[in-house]
Amino acid sequence: MSFLTIPSQEGLFTTIKNGKSAEEEQSRSPLDDEDNNNNDDDEEDDDTEDVRLIPRCSPVPRKRGPSIYDETAEYMRIQLALSPGKRVAFADTTGGDLVDVKEFVAFDSDEEEEDSARWEEEEAKYRKPEREPIYHVHPEFNAPTGDALLQAVRNNKVEVEQMSPVENEPLAFTGVIRVLNISFHKAVYIRSTMDNWASHYDHPAEYVQGSNDGDTDKFTFKQTFAPPYITHGSRIEFVVRYETSDGDYWANNSSMNYVVTLHLSYEDDSAQTNMDMQQVRGILKPPKAYR
Repeated sequence: MSFLTIPSQEGLFTTIKNGKSAEEEQSRSPLDDEDNNNNDDDEEDDDTEDVRLIPRCSPVPRKRGPSIYDETAEYMRIQLALSPGKRVAFADTTGGDLVDVKEFVAFDSDEEEEDSARWEEEEAKYRKPEREPIYHVHPEFNAPTGDALLQAVRNNKVEVEQMSPVENEPLAFTGVIRVLNISFHKAVYIRSTMDNWASHYDHPAEYVQGSNDGDTDKFTFKQTFAPPYITHGSRIEFVVRYETSDGDYWANNSSMNYVVTLHLSYEDDSAQTNMDMQQVRGILKPPKAYR
């Protein structure tokens, strides 16, 4: 079908004849009957009928659906007709709420405490015992001794003489500093860091009474590893500053700084190492003597 083609009108409409109902026949008066008799001849001649044309595509009127009130009334009628044992009712139909929220407070019962204690007891049987770490401080430099020490003191005016761990303090170590006696008023400071010089602190060293030998004096200091720098491989890096009336002098291990490293070990590790060594010795067999 093209755009300008007009469809055929055949079959587009439906004819409906309008007949007279029984109520109209009963409501007719005698006068109306006479008039109708007079006009019978005319009506007989006219072979026409009251016809209405209704398009086939016109909407068909539908029956109106029940309203919410009708549905509710029907629902209540069905509910009343049911027996009491089969009757179903919802909370909202009686004015109640569809949702009921209840809050529960958790509490520990005696059974739960017993189960928890039993579980901890069983877990403790298979839990590895906590290992206590063993700390060791290890200097990463060699302090000069004897004539080499005296020569370094004369050249640099200050030098670290020795370093040793502190008894009963596995995270601490002490050191001895030898300085050249060039001034009566003197002071020695230890500048140290644990975070690779992101921050540093100056700690005064203490003079060792009776250490003067005419040319040199001794000072002592103490350094301690502190959290969070107590893991394996932690380092304390330091230099020495010697203040006199003639000026300041520095000792920095030939520009490499003095470094002390913290090492960690565990008692069971050392026991396992000894056991492995014993097993190795047991596996090895002495060579046979050939004659």
